[in-house]
Amino acid sequence: MIAAAIVFAVLSALSNACSAVLQRLAVVHHKSATAGAATAGPATAGSATAGRATAGRAMARPAWRAAIDLVRQPVWLLGGLFLVGTFVFQALGLYFGPLSLVQPVLVLELIFTLGLRVFLMHDDIAARTWSAALTICLGLAAFLVVASPGDGTHVPDARQWMLAVGTRGLAVLALLLLARSGSPARRAALYGAATAVVWSVDAAFVKQTVDVLAHGGLPAVFMHWPLYAMIATGVLGTALLQGAYAAGPLAASQAALLIIDPLVSITLGVELFHEQLSSDPGHVLGAIVSLAVLGAGVVMLSVWAPPVMTAGEPGGLPGRSQPGADVGPDVASDVASDVASDVASRRVLADQAHQP
Repeated sequence: MIAAAIVFAVLSALSNACSAVLQRLAVVHHKSATAGAATAGPATAGSATAGRATAGRAMARPAWRAAIDLVRQPVWLLGGLFLVGTFVFQALGLYFGPLSLVQPVLVLELIFTLGLRVFLMHDDIAARTWSAALTICLGLAAFLVVASPGDGTHVPDARQWMLAVGTRGLAVLALLLLARSGSPARRAALYGAATAVVWSVDAAFVKQTVDVLAHGGLPAVFMHWPLYAMIATGVLGTALLQGAYAAGPLAASQAALLIIDPLVSITLGVELFHEQLSSDPGHVLGAIVSLAVLGAGVVMLSVWAPPVMTAGEPGGLPGRSQPGADVGPDVASDVASDVASDVASRRVLADQAHQP
């Protein structure tokens, strides 16, 4: 059962990374193609300024029209299929294994994203970035071996849910109050930490929903509260994530999010479902050290990861020309967000999609 949970969690991380990279590539290609068409024409005096203005108007198309254009792209649709796979694999992982195992394994999304950028976009990844990825792998492997997370058999009652959700809710409020002031990096990190706490609670609701489905069938899912709590926390997590992106640098919010999420998930798994972890002092110390190594790898990878995907990037869609490559990063800056942020934002969608 534990082996199956690890396999499905790894597949979920890989599928999520594939979905993020493919759909981001589709967005960038669409923006560059739109800008390229808008700025096409003979070079004349003042044509650069006019071209930028025309491109700006083209890029300002209604969102629904841009969405229709994206849906028509095979690469975007392929990314959507991988996103469905993310939902299915994570649900299966939580069915077979504990929160304290599945959630930490999902950090591998970052490493899979690096590999896909090398394969699809021919990015030149620095050696130090791969060393950060190796650090994450070592920390994760050490935690799984030393802590030996095991599934629990306890079904939490209403009082236990209220206590767990209430304490995490207070933690989120405290983090948001602290995030009202300070440097952009500090505010982004605090927003990221708050998002991580909400997502951890959401993952607990997902696990409870999957358990209800397994024991009571589809009708029971709609008759019990975990499904609706999962949707509510999913929406809240999405809103907080956007606040984290707007508050400051991605490296700060991403690092806080990916470190806090596994930690809170582990505590929730033990508290609510009585999940089993090795408890003798040596194993506890080893688990703490391994999680610290994992966190250090996440921080390093967040800082050293390849910068952005832009319309002027040479890789682009495999086998496709880049008609907008000549417009440069100025025209495409509105879509030049890091793929790792796309990976993170999809995790809340994966949680919400576990509803039947």
